Amino acid sequence: MALKIGCVPYLNAEPLIWPLENGVIEHPHSIIRAVPSDLVKMLGGEDIDCALASVVALLDFPKLIPITDIAIASRGAVASVLLFHNDPIEKLETIWLDPASRTSNILVQILRDRASNTECNFILPENGDAPEIDLLPADTGRLIIGDEALRCVYGNKPASNYTDLGELWKEKTNHPITFAKWIARNGDIAAELKPLLIEARDWSLIHLASYISELAVKYEFETEVVDRYLRMNITYMHGPRELAGEREFFTLARNLINKREKDRDV
Repeated sequence: MALKIGCVPYLNAEPLIWPLENGVIEHPHSIIRAVPSDLVKMLGGEDIDCALASVVALLDFPKLIPITDIAIASRGAVASVLLFHNDPIEKLETIWLDPASRTSNILVQILRDRASNTECNFILPENGDAPEIDLLPADTGRLIIGDEALRCVYGNKPASNYTDLGELWKEKTNHPITFAKWIARNGDIAAELKPLLIEARDWSLIHLASYISELAVKYEFETEVVDRYLRMNITYMHGPRELAGEREFFTLARNLINKREKDRDV
């Protein structure tokens, strides 16, 4: 049965999708690329059958089924989920979020709440109205994720400081953080696709050197940057440590969402 598989358009997803998109592993399915927030909506609306989506999709749509043992996670510094700021996190009064990923947006709110119980205004930008990271006002931070975050660090060095949220999460909880997983509409689809998706991941990790230069050209990074990022910053395994971190994140995320809803009702 041909299925519709969604995937984020980021460098960190390539080891999970490369052999499926490039004819290395044959399959009948179609691949659809979209940012994490759109993939969650498409999954929830049953417009696609499975997606490499933000883990928050499992909170928004509890009937969705995660495919176990595979993820985009970090056991420390992730290098592509960064909060830019000039003042300490606990003193930030405004944080501009990234519209592409609700998981990272919730993560930064959790970490800011853990740093201080003072009020902080979290803003989801519209029409590019977030301030430039080199021109951040006092007491203001801006979250940037994905390849744009990598370019901020490995391209022109930004004038502002930044905090790697993967590293900060590990420091505060002693857990890895899971950003995305393969998530299916139902258990039958999850069972059908899991062997294929694991095969793709395993092939990619074994053969990374064979296509890393192509990734560097595609995403306009130096080969050394791609190699370090995919080998050192990201883990594609989802074992007991990652599961414990995911459970901790879900607990804190539910608490945060409930608190925000209560505050709106007051």
